[in-house]
Amino acid sequence: MLVFYIIYLKSFCLYDNMLNAHEEYENSNNRSQWLHWFGKHLEFYLKRMGLDPTCYDIQDDSRENYKQVDITDKESVKNIDINVDYIYMFAGLTGTYAGFDKYETYVSINEIGLLNLLDAIRTSEKKPKIVFPSTRLIYKGVDKPLKEEDEKETKTLYAINKLACESILYAYNKSFDIPYTIFRICIPYGNMLSTDYSFGTIGFFIKQAKAGKDITLYGGGDTKRTFTHMEDLCYQIVQGSMNKDSNGEIYNIGGQTLSLREAAEFVAKKFKTNVVAVEWPEKDFRIESNHTYFDDTKIRSLLCIGEYKQLQEFSKDL
Repeated sequence: MLVFYIIYLKSFCLYDNMLNAHEEYENSNNRSQWLHWFGKHLEFYLKRMGLDPTCYDIQDDSRENYKQVDITDKESVKNIDINVDYIYMFAGLTGTYAGFDKYETYVSINEIGLLNLLDAIRTSEKKPKIVFPSTRLIYKGVDKPLKEEDEKETKTLYAINKLACESILYAYNKSFDIPYTIFRICIPYGNMLSTDYSFGTIGFFIKQAKAGKDITLYGGGDTKRTFTHMEDLCYQIVQGSMNKDSNGEIYNIGGQTLSLREAAEFVAKKFKTNVVAVEWPEKDFRIESNHTYFDDTKIRSLLCIGEYKQLQEFSKDL
């Protein structure tokens, strides 16, 4: 079995519902720390299965299994060897207001990049399956477990990009028989490569608490999310994508449903700090997604999934 995935400026989980989180994410130095987080976990998981993935990245990397490619450059994409079984297309750029300021960059990386790859595949004899990550941010927030077919609402350019890519994959499947599976992800956390670190929402909580600061939450953090440990996340994406019944399907990634306050309190308890509610800034409140947590019935019908890892247990080991 041949496998490769692509990494390109991808940070999965934006800071969510927290004071100063937006500003910290938009800082380019902070963004650069996240470039390979999810891709490295996929690489680790695939290698643990005995597979040998080839990794493509915008950044040059001296390791043997890494090759450099610019997904926004059609000629560069032609250098990708598509004679493989699966392409984990984790190339993308996340952000909230940054997308409005840099819309050309967001469309180029998040949509044209996928189109360049699909264009290279459609005329080839080999048709690898595209495994694509989408986001909770395409849903209209409501206080119930969201099913894949539930109402959509996009409030950021990033969310628009993701929903557009879902339609692009559908269209190329219908016209050119390019197989795909889409996984919608809520809030990932944890780390299989290190015991005490996490990016995104939980990473922000840990960083604040370790520094002896209060964990601040817009509006008090009553909104609910599905939190998925990286071990559970990689299992669902890799095993789900390799299941023949997943072709052309979209799945919500399962995990533990908690309010943001509950999640913050697990971390705060470990470091003996507090969780503090602050008022929403108007511009952030405008794009707040409200409750977005998942019904995982569909992916459970595909895979043998036991109990998900629990955030409270993860927090105890920090």
